[in-house]
Amino acid sequence: MSEKLLEEALNLSIKAGGAGARVLLLALESSDDELHIKSKEDGTLVSDADYASDKIITEILSPLGIPILSEEAIIPSFEDRKDWPYYFLIDPLDGTESFLKNRSGFTVNIALCDATGPIIGVVADPLSNIIYAGAIRKGFSICQLDGTCIKTIHSSTIQKPYRLVTSWDEKAVLEDLLPPGIHTADVITSPVSGALKFCKIALGEAEIHSRTGTYMEWDCAAGDAILRSIGLDVYDRHTHSRLRYNSEDLKVNGLYTSKVK
Repeated sequence: MSEKLLEEALNLSIKAGGAGARVLLLALESSDDELHIKSKEDGTLVSDADYASDKIITEILSPLGIPILSEEAIIPSFEDRKDWPYYFLIDPLDGTESFLKNRSGFTVNIALCDATGPIIGVVADPLSNIIYAGAIRKGFSICQLDGTCIKTIHSSTIQKPYRLVTSWDEKAVLEDLLPPGIHTADVITSPVSGALKFCKIALGEAEIHSRTGTYMEWDCAAGDAILRSIGLDVYDRHTHSRLRYNSEDLKVNGLYTSKVK
């Protein structure tokens, strides 16, 4: 991808993340009846807010002419998408349950992927008025929902105890969560919602993230790209190889990432 197109895609992703986040903030003022909440086939909840966020994000990104995979849209068959050179991977409302309970932790996730995986990642946190954005060759930035960005500076100091961020519903014991070579005595843990776990690591507020449960690719691609923008990879917990994307079922069966070398 040319530098010009990469820059345009990053700027539009930040714009789309902010627009989606503002839609969600407005939707928080609606009643449950107005949001038309329902259960999908997999048992997860979805509301009109998910669809409204998806609509505005798609409208902003579509002029780039790059295919879009969204949790709230029809997913093309694997045969149709397996050879896409670039595509957007979107979760217009990550953390619907947190959103519906009006608690922190829900985000808008947007990633641009190529054959190697996510190369641009945007995680918009509506309640904090913050967008986390990262791209290969561009680095990591913190922005406001209006798109105003300030570059961040990262400390390279890594010291014990290492901070591990996990999901609130993580069932595994600490020993099974740790990446190879790290001991339980050297780690403290705290639960963090959704894609914000990846952002905590990018900010230097945690060193390790591990998950044994299943993610969908749109749950982790934006955070993966943000970490990739600072030179950090996210690994499959079974193969210990870098995560692969655009799989047939779009599932990620456990992952880990660590700043500890």
